[in-house]
Formats: sequence, structure tokens, C-alpha cells
Amino acid sequence: MQDRYYKDLIMSAPFGYAYQKIVTDDNGTPSDFIFIEVNSSFENLTGLKSSEVINRSAKEIFPGLGSDGDFDWVGFYGDVAINGGEKEFEQFSEPLKKWYKVKVFSPEKYYFSTVFTDVTEERAKAEELEGFFSVNLDLLCIADVDGNFLKINKEWESTLGYETHEIMARKFLEFVHPDDIESTLDAMSRLGKQEKVLNFVNRYKRKDGSYC
Repeated sequence: MQDRYYKDLIMSAPFGYAYQKIVTDDNGTPSDFIFIEVNSSFENLTGLKSSEVINRSAKEIFPGLGSDGDFDWVGFYGDVAINGGEKEFEQFSEPLKKWYKVKVFSPEKYYFSTVFTDVTEERAKAEELEGFFSVNLDLLCIADVDGNFLKINKEWESTLGYETHEIMARKFLEFVHPDDIESTLDAMSRLGKQEKVLNFVNRYKRKDGSYC
């Protein structure tokens, strides 16, 4: 009864799930894997129907899998299926043209389960943000409400004269002009309350002691 409950839970889960078996060659080296079971979210996230994958090998479904420099899915999964343990990673699927966050573990030797989510949109947004940071000539940063830098662009190096690691190792307020500390703290407090702060200006200390 309990086993059936957990099975139903997995099959209706919002994340993709697949149960697979590793196929090895005569030398015991993983050469392919066969799909044994998938849930409905697997179908939604991959666009593949269960009838198209169950009892079929990965290389049948995805001809050329692992060639042309593609990620070695067979070798990666085979290591877990044969040696045990579990791993979590993000990887682009060339056949499906999507990024997935995957967790893989082995319940018994030669078998492995994967649970995964589609992170294609999140990766695209991250790449867009990275591109915006890299080409912008303004001082851009992401910091928390405690004043710790989380991310800065290269313009901080050019303007202040510090290396990125030197800036990241210090608090945001350490670079602010003493006369601007109070207004900066006020702005940080408002941001911490999810309020908008527009047209805020303060001065920053360069490595040579001058301010900009």
C-alpha cells in the first residue's frame, strides 16, 4: 500500500523522473542505457511520449548521442549506476536543445534513476544578465542588504583601481564617502523593504585615496 502511494506520488510529481538500466559492452564499459519507466512530467519536459522511450535505448532515441563533443551522458550515468552514489549537475541536452538540472542516483547496480527540471529559461536570463554586466560602462553590482558584494562588473576595477577580488572581499560601505554613509544606509534600508530607490548618487573611494 505504502509502496503504491510513493509510486503514484513520483509518477504525478512536477519534476521529470526516469528509471533506466545501463547497458555495457563485452569489457563491462557502459555503452548505452535503456528507459524502463518515466512519469508524465518527463513527457512534458522533454516532449517525448512514454511510448517512444520505454524499453528503448538512449542511442535509438537520440542517434549520435555523445558524439561531436556532446556531454557523455552514458559514461556519466554509467559511473553512478555501476559504482553507486549520487550526483547533481546542470547540463545542456544537444538532442533536445534544452538545459536541465539533473540529480542521478542508483538504487541497485546497473540501474539508475534521474529526477530533473528544465532550467533553460533561467540559464538564458543568467546569460543575458552576464552579457549586460560585461558590456555596461557604468558601475554595476549586486549586493545584499548587509552590504556584501555578490557580483560586480569590470568597470569597478577600471574606476576604483582595485582588483575584483579585493573589492569582493570588502563591504560595500567601505568604499562610500563618509559624507554619503547616512544617505546610503537609508537607501539600503528602503531596498530591504522592497521599496524602489531612483536617482540615488553617492561617491566611491579609489585605491589612490581620491573619490569619484
